Amino acid sequence: MNSSHQPVTIYKPKKILQGANLYSPNSILVAELDPSVSCKPVDKQFSERALQILNVHRSAEAKANINAIPPLPPSLTTNTFAEVLNYLALTFQRWGGLPVTFAKVLAKTENAQGEHIVFESRLDHLATASGQIAAEVCLHCINPELVSAERIKNMIVEFDRVFVHSRTNQIPFIREAEETGVPWLPLTVDGAILAFGQGSKLKKVHKNFTSNTNLIASRIAADKHTTANMLRAQGIPVPRQVVATSLEVAIEAAQRLEYPVVVKPARSDHGTAVFVDLRDETEVSNAFNEVMKYGPVLVEKLIPGEHHKLMVINGKFRWACKQLPAHVIGDGNQSVRSLIEQTNEACLANDWDPIANDDEALAQLKKQDLTMESVPAKGSRVKLTTQASVSTEESMKDVTNLMHPANVNLAERAAATIDIDIASLDFITKDVNKPYWEVGAAFCGVNITPGLILHEEKIILGEWFPDDEKGRIVSVVVLDSLPDKKRGARIAEQLQVKYSKVCLATMQGLLIDGELASPGNFASYHGLQAALCEPGVNAVVLEIEASDLIKNGLGIDRCDLAVFASREESSDQQLAEAARGILATISECVIDNSIIREGQNASSDAKQLAREINSSLS
Repeated sequence: MNSSHQPVTIYKPKKILQGANLYSPNSILVAELDPSVSCKPVDKQFSERALQILNVHRSAEAKANINAIPPLPPSLTTNTFAEVLNYLALTFQRWGGLPVTFAKVLAKTENAQGEHIVFESRLDHLATASGQIAAEVCLHCINPELVSAERIKNMIVEFDRVFVHSRTNQIPFIREAEETGVPWLPLTVDGAILAFGQGSKLKKVHKNFTSNTNLIASRIAADKHTTANMLRAQGIPVPRQVVATSLEVAIEAAQRLEYPVVVKPARSDHGTAVFVDLRDETEVSNAFNEVMKYGPVLVEKLIPGEHHKLMVINGKFRWACKQLPAHVIGDGNQSVRSLIEQTNEACLANDWDPIANDDEALAQLKKQDLTMESVPAKGSRVKLTTQASVSTEESMKDVTNLMHPANVNLAERAAATIDIDIASLDFITKDVNKPYWEVGAAFCGVNITPGLILHEEKIILGEWFPDDEKGRIVSVVVLDSLPDKKRGARIAEQLQVKYSKVCLATMQGLLIDGELASPGNFASYHGLQAALCEPGVNAVVLEIEASDLIKNGLGIDRCDLAVFASREESSDQQLAEAARGILATISECVIDNSIIREGQNASSDAKQLAREINSSLS
């Protein structure tokens, strides 16, 4: 998230512990507070003022996100500055839709100038932004002159835009993965690319592109003319089109196709610069001059009917939604201008397309003998554009159950022709309940990166990981294994008997089936993540030192088996015991000095694995 604000000096993020760590089974952010405020007691009004500031600028979607996840535990107090900051940092992340619940104020150490706080983190950049805003809100509550209300508002609005309203937001995937037990991790600092599953079962998601998205398909879908030609060749109805290289060609094409026509970019998405129902040379000329800014221009015959979005995922039709052009509904009291302003407030809160008060709106009003100052009759629909949009709740209508089987089949054929795994198809027809050949219909666009608005992430992850394993591979962690003991190597050899392609992460390097693949120190949480992301791997073994586990976290939310070295092999008994505690809580089975301890929910496979490995090590 971009911000021009100066950093808050009272709050210093120190590090992020990935995966299971000393404080939590989930990743956390550690930050240091200035000693002048960290332990400062605050009254109830302080925390209430802070929350009130958030509520003033909170959008409807943000409120829905918070209400959709479990409440924060009552144990999270807000009696000091540090505790309030923690509470707000969690609140902001939850506002973004992430189910974080853990926060703690740490006891002050001898080396620390100020008090340290930790709070749960799912996406590092979101947690960092949340902590920063929380600190500024707290400062504002102490003294509004330190941090202005306008500055707070701008930060919240920007946070809202980036993390809440983005239609290509990854958070729905993260929430679904955590609810269903599918492991995931960010592959980039900004969380733009996420990995779901592990090793041979791993899938990647970038916005709405997935590991299954065909590169050729994406190139085809990006070119509307090529898309139309391919669909037409398969007998799938599309409008007649002409690529217009000049205004003269555009006007000639419109005459040849016969008015009314549509003028739109040949290479654009999501309805950008689409001009519909053009009926003369002047309208075509104005539209052409705007569209040419986006590259090659298409002129196509207008297909009579209503606009529908059809979603096809992994070859199967999922839902259909009818979309109406942007409009307002008269109430008999307000002007068109006021109705637009009122509607756009709802658009901002729900990530809908705002209604533009532009020349097109004025032209549409003129056709209805209205102006911006006209007061429409109660219940009357005032059309403001010709293009379908998502500008109000009323502009979208679920028609999934009305779709005729012939139209369903047509949508699946269209997606298969382009070979797209997640396809949003623009379908024009007078009646989706009747076969397309009876009423006339056509596809006027195929979007390869549609906004996921109806829980498509549930479908995608559910079909990727349908079994009880939830995309997990066998994982073993070996704590404080001395080089001469070669416990990790012996365990990897044991696993190779049952599993193809076993990855071992050690201080000497990354080994695959006993062969060195990458030299270097991989005995860390980075090493484990590298092993888990290795293509085709079906089992991983990580050797890790207690100090690295405590310092950086394990980098995984759960492992099948933890193997501990004997206590006398550790240089720091207290450190080793702390590391044992971490691994004991996240492992299904634990081998400690040849004693097997089974977790409460240990699977039969994990139990058998523990017995086999314990036998091979003894």
